[in-house]
Amino acid sequence: MAEKEDLKIALVGDIHGFWNSSDTRYFSESDYDALIFTGDLGRIPARSSLPVARRISKVQKLGFLIPGNNDGPSILARLFEMFGGSSYENRVSLFLLERRMRFLEKYLAPIRTLGYSIQEEIPGVSLLGARPLAMGSGLSFFPYIQKRFGISTLQGSERLLLSLSEKIDLGVRDLIVVAHNGPSGLGVRAKDIWGCDFRKEAGDFGDEDLGNFVSVSSSLNRKPKVVIAGHMHHSSRSGKIHSRIWKVRKDGILFVNAARVPRIFQDQNGNTWHHHVELTRKNGNWEAEARFLRNGMEGIFPLPDFLEREKRNILEI
Repeated sequence: MAEKEDLKIALVGDIHGFWNSSDTRYFSESDYDALIFTGDLGRIPARSSLPVARRISKVQKLGFLIPGNNDGPSILARLFEMFGGSSYENRVSLFLLERRMRFLEKYLAPIRTLGYSIQEEIPGVSLLGARPLAMGSGLSFFPYIQKRFGISTLQGSERLLLSLSEKIDLGVRDLIVVAHNGPSGLGVRAKDIWGCDFRKEAGDFGDEDLGNFVSVSSSLNRKPKVVIAGHMHHSSRSGKIHSRIWKVRKDGILFVNAARVPRIFQDQNGNTWHHHVELTRKNGNWEAEARFLRNGMEGIFPLPDFLEREKRNILEI
């Protein structure tokens, strides 16, 4: 087996509009080998993702993005997803979603868009894009997923992921899975890495198809090294501020939820902080560390207590 070189990759969680020129400058001038974005670039209106896509496309680094549920579907489409709509309304929604996704890919270029795909431009790494537009608890935006990828069930999604992964030579490449919402099977508490924080009873809000894919791959001795996603924000709605576990290592797999929202924020002393996650491969081992830049600048300085607590909110199983 060839020795795999050391790597450093920046993971940028759900942006939701929080990106500025200092981010573009910092990442362009950094020593990162690549950037991976977990989607949800804009805020509530789907069109708000497009100017953010254009801004992040200016970063002078190799970049990859998995589209999130806010990146193409309109507000009405998301309501139809949750509560249902007429066949006419769903056809109109599909037409608009297809149009927005074409624009998103155009505005993102040269950043590569992931989704049921394999990218092998990072040395010694295969990125496997999972189901795009995922929002938990089912096959989200079914008409689009069926038309674009031929997927009509969660079981079909799992089979496609397994089929794609079989094409990867794990002897020379490490498998990294990139999703918008994370896999099921990692906890049912509101504070768990993809636990539900908007229901009193909490529960596991991870994607079943992705969770089953990870489980089956592990049983076949073809487990991924890292699984990256976002969607479930670090800020818990259960009343605990920034309480979500963001990193889990289980059965030799590193799971990372990069969605610290907002990723740009101020502390009580007026300092502005920018969040991302630093993913590294050193001597063949993968690790992830939360990074906080003060006023958009890298440096050695003490973090406020609440950020130190966030950094340590991890779990080894």
